[in-house]
Amino acid sequence: MIYTRRDIFRGLSLGTSAALLTPFLRQVQAQVDGAPSGFPNRFVFVVKSSGIVPEGITPEAFRGKDISDKLFNKDLTQTLLPAPMHALEPFKDQLSIVQGLSGKMCRGGHSSWFGMMGVYMTGGEFDSGAVIRATADAELAKLNPAPFNHVGLSIRGKALSNSYGGTMYPGITAVAPGKELPFQGSPDVAYEQLFGSAVSANNSSERQFKMQRNLFDFMVSDLKKVKQQIPSSEHGKMDAYLNSFEELQVRHSKLSSMEDQIRDKAPGYTDKFTSKVEEVRQEAQFDLASASLIAGLTNVVTIRLDNVSMTYKRLGLDKHNHGIGHNEGSKTQTEYRDIIRKHHSELLAGMAGKLRAVPEGDGNMLDNTMIVFLSDSADRHHGSCFEWPYVILGGGGGKLKLPGRYLRYPKYGEQGCRTIGDWWTTLLNAYGNPVDYFGNEDLVLKQRGVSHAGPLEELIV
Repeated sequence: MIYTRRDIFRGLSLGTSAALLTPFLRQVQAQVDGAPSGFPNRFVFVVKSSGIVPEGITPEAFRGKDISDKLFNKDLTQTLLPAPMHALEPFKDQLSIVQGLSGKMCRGGHSSWFGMMGVYMTGGEFDSGAVIRATADAELAKLNPAPFNHVGLSIRGKALSNSYGGTMYPGITAVAPGKELPFQGSPDVAYEQLFGSAVSANNSSERQFKMQRNLFDFMVSDLKKVKQQIPSSEHGKMDAYLNSFEELQVRHSKLSSMEDQIRDKAPGYTDKFTSKVEEVRQEAQFDLASASLIAGLTNVVTIRLDNVSMTYKRLGLDKHNHGIGHNEGSKTQTEYRDIIRKHHSELLAGMAGKLRAVPEGDGNMLDNTMIVFLSDSADRHHGSCFEWPYVILGGGGGKLKLPGRYLRYPKYGEQGCRTIGDWWTTLLNAYGNPVDYFGNEDLVLKQRGVSHAGPLEELIV
């Protein structure tokens, strides 16, 4: 069936295709070529608020060691994880804990915002002008293109509609200077955006899909006509704009050709996708992230788990993250944090289990995936940034010597100490972007003669 321009815009005015059209228009300039030969590298960045207290993720066997002046490197598979992390025990062969990396070049306090993955001093959630470079997740998305180069899912953030749905800007991911990436706050809307064209129980989504294809045809036709009417000096800009729409059409066609695959891998639609209970919405976001990776819709996902104002009521907690950080409430801060960490560990384990269950070559999808669990405020509720802990899950395609290791770097200021800039440099080097150093340097360390440039050589294969 062929739809007229009038039909298309009538449909858009009624909101029938807005959900599907939105992610395409956001990423008009994204690369559309498929992954290179071999299995794609996949990344999931899971960001929590209020810090990751180092002691809370340190195995009992490694606590109390005098490791301030040298790299502490141990086999993680031979020791027991802290009790709140027991859900991750079955994955210890592909689990790593990295501690001791500093981030003093970033903003401390409640959040480091874009600086967390961009390695620079930034403003905050409501100040996108503070974005001075692309963040590491966006850089990795450029290296590993897919129909959706980057999928952002968030529970809280600066919302364009309401707290339970629509586009959000949590202030943590940017694709270029001054250009932060949007996240989807509603699992229900995200489900429709990612899988709606293939799994609708009726033909409405298919009809919308075809209408959008025709809309893009009209847009390109109109742009070509406009080009004939503008000065030749502006043709370069117009060509770039026109190319972006044509690339968009290519991606649209790719998604159409993937319809059976998308339908097969889509998560079962349940009432969790419309829940207003935030822990349930978290579960739905993880389901969507896992399914998007398995279906080949994306290779890079960033999940904003919570923020300082969120209260884990379903877990029986009576204080929001901010109050917990200030030792308020009926429990100790450690007790609150252990309960939340157990919940987060179960979410991570659920995703890891889904990926491990999918065969890929001689192994499984988890072998070619890296899940990075981190906090936006480093090591504390009011992050000092002297230490920025990471919990890393998955084989990462064998590009780094990480799985099954516990690593703790020397304390800040000691010879051999390293920074989060070194960590992101390591990731980019391992996966196709050989930068000398990613982010801003720590000038204090530089003045002290402490070298911290380049990748973490002990992790490079």
